Amino acid sequence: MEIVLCLGYTLIFAFLIFKLPFFRIDNVSRKILFGLFIIKILSAFALTFIYSYYYNNRTESDIFKYFDDGKVIFNSIHNNPIDYLRMITGIGADAPHLDQYYNVANFWHKEFDYNLYNDNRTIIRFNAILMLFSFGYFNVHNIFMAFISFTGLTAIFKVFYPYFINKRNALIFSIFLIPSVLLWTSGVLKEGILMFALGLSVYYVNKLFLKKFTWKILIFLILTITLLFFSKFYVLLAALPGIASLIAIKHLKKIPAFPIVAGIHILIISAFFFFHLLFPKYNLVEITATKQHDFINMINQSPNVGSRIDLPVLEPSFISFAKNTPVALINSFFRPHIFEIKSAMIIPSALENLLIVIILILTIIFYKKPDIKNFTWFWFCLSFVFILFILCGLTTPVLGALVRYRTPALPFLFILFLTFIDLNRINILLSKIITPFVKWKK
Repeated sequence: MEIVLCLGYTLIFAFLIFKLPFFRIDNVSRKILFGLFIIKILSAFALTFIYSYYYNNRTESDIFKYFDDGKVIFNSIHNNPIDYLRMITGIGADAPHLDQYYNVANFWHKEFDYNLYNDNRTIIRFNAILMLFSFGYFNVHNIFMAFISFTGLTAIFKVFYPYFINKRNALIFSIFLIPSVLLWTSGVLKEGILMFALGLSVYYVNKLFLKKFTWKILIFLILTITLLFFSKFYVLLAALPGIASLIAIKHLKKIPAFPIVAGIHILIISAFFFFHLLFPKYNLVEITATKQHDFINMINQSPNVGSRIDLPVLEPSFISFAKNTPVALINSFFRPHIFEIKSAMIIPSALENLLIVIILILTIIFYKKPDIKNFTWFWFCLSFVFILFILCGLTTPVLGALVRYRTPALPFLFILFLTFIDLNRINILLSKIITPFVKWKK
């Protein structure tokens, strides 16, 4: 039955890819998009295999524990459908009698919530809703998540493709085929919903502020940003300065982009450090520092974590954040590296970081000055990558987790590489190297 359902839903999503206008992209055939979707499904199955092999206890496996909690919430529908709707929508979800479900679900409550929304509930609710269509078969959830994530990535591709028409294949790789993006956003994890929300937020920002304003697009943008908030608050936090920069550049056309971007970032970073003066319950600086301390303490109590790293202790002050930022960036950009491989699980991440180093070097060697004036999204990419990498690097003392948490920024990092690299010069050099070898073989 599970195989039949998986095949059936795959065919349904294939039909949508071939028929919906959203998936119509000039010079990119639907067959290519369908192939990319199949790769996403295979990646979801690969992630399921990895978690099944490395985690004997389902309560320690992210890919299964939220699924199991979703099943607990879904089973309430048999006793009282109103209770199910309450827990799914959040309306009346704090009723005392619902504790009979929350106490069974292991991760509905977080040990540390920092007075912020508990994003565990987003993925739990997602699974509980999908139970209506999956009948409890896990791999059906894989198919749905692969399509949802694929849709978000397609939205990002549609935004950037007009700027990189001559680099189409490189852009496809940069958005769809980066190993971490393939692995972490395809399976039943928060990252799949996150990539959907982020991709559509970028898509509707592009439509609303860089093209034409309509109330319909504004409503869709609000909905996707709301979903981004409920998926991962810190990713929304990292994206806001870049989005604000786009809006300002759009409306202040007579002022050069750089001073606008710099001013907005100074303003928002200042707001980050003084936010508690207006909202004492939400001291963002202290929350970030406390999150690092709690993560370190949790790792210290788990001696089997093989990819832990030592982080400088973060204090809730501007000086501490500024002093620790260089280390955070180095960790996020380049670790784990090939000399830190201690297990098979580290190898893909280390090789991916080696690829980043190689592309960075090639970008420097084959640098081509871009037309940044007409590529406003450059500033968003630069801002989002650095802010997210800093936040992840400051708070994450485990390399395996760091590689996963930085994933939403990777497509935008590779887009930055594409902005500056001259692929034509690389192709000419490769042809000069390969041609003599081909002639010799003949």
